[in-house]
Amino acid sequence: MAEVIHCIITSSLEGKGAFGVRKDTDENCYFPVSVAEALDIEAFEEVEAIVVRNDRADPAWRAIKARRVERT
Repeated sequence: MAEVIHCIITSSLEGKGAFGVRKDTDENCYFPVSVAEALDIEAFEEVEAIVVRNDRADPAWRAIKARRVERT
């Protein structure tokens, strides 16, 4: 089942996607290359993402869509 979460990006590797930490549970989340490059995600950015359970144990979550969180 998909969830909408807020995440802080911890690392972003060109051509390899990005990783982040969920703000609510501190679990790791993977952002595939297609998602990471569409937003040009960089470390320490906050994003809102739709995630699903990953088919691997770590990271536990995989983003299927994301957008930047606008700071006010």
